[in-house]
Amino acid sequence: MGKKMDKVFHKKFGQRVRFLRKERGITQEQLSFDVGADNSYIANIENAHRDIPLSRIRLLAKALGVEPHELLNF
Repeated sequence: MGKKMDKVFHKKFGQRVRFLRKERGITQEQLSFDVGADNSYIANIENAHRDIPLSRIRLLAKALGVEPHELLNF
């Protein structure tokens, strides 16, 4: 996958995380806390500034109350 495709993927993933987070009324700070990360972690994901490991995708999904594959449904 090229850098341009990576950026598109990260942007879509971040938008999906933001949508689900807002839909549930969770702040970025609370979601960061729930996954055991610093306060800027979710902002960096939502703004496509961070690549995350699969283990964090699982934690994000759990904190958002969805299955991991639902984070990739975009």
